[in-house]
Amino acid sequence: MGIVEGRRGGDSAAHGRLTVSRVPMKRIFTVLLCLAGSTLFGEERSILVLTKEEAMTRALERNLGIKIVRAAVEIAGQGVELAKGSFDPELTASFNSASVDDQNLESAGVGVNGLVATGGTYSVGIDSSETLSSPGDFDAFAGLTFRQPLLRNFGFSANLAALRIARYQFDLSEWEYKQLLLDTIASTIFAFNDLYEAQKNLESAIRIRDLTNQTVMDNDKRVSLGAMARLDIVEAQAQLASRDDRVLSASNNVTRAQNRIKQLIFDNASEALSYQLQAEAYAESEVFDEFSTYLSALLENSPNYHIGEIALEIARLRLVRDKNQALPSLDLIAQFGFSGSGSSMGASIDSAFSGGEETYSLGASFGFPIMNRSRKAREAISVQRERIAEVDLESIKQAIQLEFFASFEVMQTNFKRVYATQLARELAEQSLEAGEKKLNAGTSSTFIILRLQSDLALAELREISAIANYNRSVADFNRLRGVLE
Repeated sequence: MGIVEGRRGGDSAAHGRLTVSRVPMKRIFTVLLCLAGSTLFGEERSILVLTKEEAMTRALERNLGIKIVRAAVEIAGQGVELAKGSFDPELTASFNSASVDDQNLESAGVGVNGLVATGGTYSVGIDSSETLSSPGDFDAFAGLTFRQPLLRNFGFSANLAALRIARYQFDLSEWEYKQLLLDTIASTIFAFNDLYEAQKNLESAIRIRDLTNQTVMDNDKRVSLGAMARLDIVEAQAQLASRDDRVLSASNNVTRAQNRIKQLIFDNASEALSYQLQAEAYAESEVFDEFSTYLSALLENSPNYHIGEIALEIARLRLVRDKNQALPSLDLIAQFGFSGSGSSMGASIDSAFSGGEETYSLGASFGFPIMNRSRKAREAISVQRERIAEVDLESIKQAIQLEFFASFEVMQTNFKRVYATQLARELAEQSLEAGEKKLNAGTSSTFIILRLQSDLALAELREISAIANYNRSVADFNRLRGVLE
């Protein structure tokens, strides 16, 4: 079992660092891996030794969930271009031939149409059509037609809402991407420590099993010498069988822990199955700063808080748009250009461009929706959605701060548990060593030795769990404060 040491001084790089010493049991674990799962479907399985940093790097590069959300960010970026595209001009051309009273009448036109940010629509072009009253004569018009809403669909707020919402949704996708990165890193560290804990549990199970096996062999010698009753061997053999079962159970837990982390750091199942993973031991530093130190930047770095802010801004934009859509329509229509005539299409167009008559018109169009229930209902829904978004943002803020405080307290407590469990394990080792000396001197019993071995196993498991839990709590602490560490 590794020895955990806390230091509060000296070298700044080691300040507050928990250190885990390397132990020979690593070789035992490696041998067991080779025996328990050296082949899969007839192929050799390589042992991949991972550090925490290597696991994090693999997760960021190869996690399938991250790849999906990264694509979603690209889609949201294209959504902005899609919204911009509603203001792109469009080139149009038309030709028509009709028969009226046995007369063939032709018309044609070409122009550019588009929408402006105030809500106005424009059409610039030229058209020529054969007159019904005088077949063979053509009238042409070249100019600009502009229609500007003054109530419904008027102004930048109403007409740029879709573009602004698309930009907010792009920002939203980026914050969701960052949140996924934080969650994935935290999940990877959790899974890494699950594997580390499972490995250490297996090492402990093997060690205690071997101690019990040695006790059985020693007792057998004592029985053969007449220094011990055969009942003591039976008791020790029963404990050995139980501890063999614990080794097998611990080995299964290692397999399950490996599968959890493989899902996070591999994007190819065949490659993942070809490896046996082994987590390198590590211990996080103690966090000395006070809780208040982190509060000022907590919301600023929190993706969830920014997601709530953006959701509120989108709700407000939609409310402005829906309020505008509930208004009556009043459009100003203006036209200005030059008209001409001729005996052919080309001649009429030439006439419009060269000395044609100046033509203009000005008019208005008004529409009042009777009852207007659908638009008013949409506006009422948007009002409620804005209120919900406001309350939701406050709820997110509260949850972030409370969860962060709880995480900070858990982290501090877990750090203290590391030292408490380390001391308990050291005392258990000393007790077992003293008990074995007494047994060799004939002043103790197998029952006491087996109990002391069990006490040591439990103390080791608690220390292993304390180290892993502290590492996990630091990962959760960093996730909540928006830091990828």
